[in-house]
Amino acid sequence: MDTLINNIMSINAAQILLMAASFLLVIPALTLHEWAHGWMANRLGDDTARMLGRLSLNPIRHIDPIGTVLVPVGLLVFSVLLMGMPFTFGWAKPVPFNPRRLQNPKSDTALIGLAGPLMNVILAVGTALLLMILKFALPSLILNPSVITPWGTPTLTAFGAVLGLFAYINLILCFFNLLPIPPFDGARVVQKFLSGNARAMYARIEQYGMFIVLGLIFIPNMLLGVNLIGLYFSVTAQPVFRFLTTIDAGTLFVSLRHLFGA
Repeated sequence: MDTLINNIMSINAAQILLMAASFLLVIPALTLHEWAHGWMANRLGDDTARMLGRLSLNPIRHIDPIGTVLVPVGLLVFSVLLMGMPFTFGWAKPVPFNPRRLQNPKSDTALIGLAGPLMNVILAVGTALLLMILKFALPSLILNPSVITPWGTPTLTAFGAVLGLFAYINLILCFFNLLPIPPFDGARVVQKFLSGNARAMYARIEQYGMFIVLGLIFIPNMLLGVNLIGLYFSVTAQPVFRFLTTIDAGTLFVSLRHLFGA
């Protein structure tokens, strides 16, 4: 506790800028994620999202006070203070859809659920492609050879770090939302394979879903010192990030620490 208080007291403008930049990158990732859900539902015959104004790229229409503001900002603050690097995820207001208006409710619900994470993958791939092209065409724009990581690779420039962070955040959001816990998108896919009582019981978990996820984040860490969600991302988001960008996530984190003095 004393360490945390000391870190809070020593927070500087660079760390605030790092947290602000990370938060600003989360907003378009979440907005496009939710827009994709609505777009897919509309394509499959349910225009509920469109009629409610949720088929929109306006972030304000998708903001959830807890999932889009409180949780991302809280995780950013604690991750920068405790680890010296930004780590965050969150969620926006779920886009509503009416299964009764879908031709194949089970399959279409799964497709609607997958549309959001797929959008995050598309954003990550597109950003990674731009990063790789620039790394080879204009390496000085992306790489900073004057500052070397502990494992001997150049760090990223400010522009390279922003691109890398946006790709990484989208992968975090993708895999976070694929957790098979209602109301997350992964649960929509699981429900496709359930029926009867099993499906009904699984759906009832939704009212406790956020508490389950927050419990998985904090309880193992507090009781056992195990970052369970961090381990999950270390075998999902981080290897995919390295595959897409040819840059190790560690290089991204070291670059951010150097750039922002965190």
